[in-house]
This record gives sequence, C-alpha cells and structure tokens, in this order.
Amino acid sequence: MVNYRLKLEANLKNKMIFAVEYQSKDIALILFEDNHRPGELMRDFNFLYPNYYASESEWNDDRNLISALILSLDGEITDQELKDDLVCLADSLIEYKPAVNTKVDFYYDPKINQYYCERDGHREQFSQYIVSLCENKETIHLDEECFNHLTQS
Repeated sequence: MVNYRLKLEANLKNKMIFAVEYQSKDIALILFEDNHRPGELMRDFNFLYPNYYASESEWNDDRNLISALILSLDGEITDQELKDDLVCLADSLIEYKPAVNTKVDFYYDPKINQYYCERDGHREQFSQYIVSLCENKETIHLDEECFNHLTQS
C-alpha cells in the first residue's frame, strides 16, 4: 500500500467525511454513514447472490450496517491497485468489526470535485450535497460558527 494521508473534513450526525491525499493532491473523499439497520442481501450485498447466499433467510445477518462511499475527485477510478488501497483505508477506519457489517461502494460525479474545490466559500452547499448521497437523507443547518477547522454537527 502506498502512503496516503487522511484528513477529517466533517463529523456530522452519524456521518463522517475524510479526504484522501496522495502526493500532495486530494484524490478521493470517503463518506461513512451509520445506517442504523442490518445489511440486507439483495439491497446491500446483491453481488453475493446467488453464489454465496441463496436467500435473505440464509443471509441471516443482523449486524449494524456501516456504509463507506468512496467519492473520486478525478474521474472514475480504473486502477485496481488504487481501488484496493481505498477499500483497505475505508475498512481500516471502522471499529468494532464483529458488531458491524461494512458496505463499500465507489461513486463519481463531477459536481463532487467542483463542490469540494469550492468548499471554503460554499461549505454548506458542499455539506448538503454530500449528505444528499447518503441513504438517511437529512437536512443539516449549519451557521458560520460551525465552520472552523473541523466541522461538527
């Protein structure tokens, strides 16, 4: 694994956003969300069906689902080694592994890079867009005092 630097961008209610830096350039964001529900075979892990599990009842996993959405800042990630590194980074930040189920997905939208580059001037717009990508969509109201070195809500 190559040396990456993780920077905590925001710590919101049940969500955390990290920027991944490589060679002095931010290459991706990792959005963690505590879904407060068990993972479901067909909804969250359909790639396991039917090769590993034939039905939801066979799945029978009631652990809490933590999703990690890896948001590319430079276009679709095609380098398999980079993808593996980012999955490893995301997975390494999740604690209490026996009690949770982890779902990792990749996503690219040019708006992400635009909003991220403009985040200092439009922090609430950036935060609202990121939250819109989550399963549990919620409106967050942030005032200017919330935007210090670390955004917490």
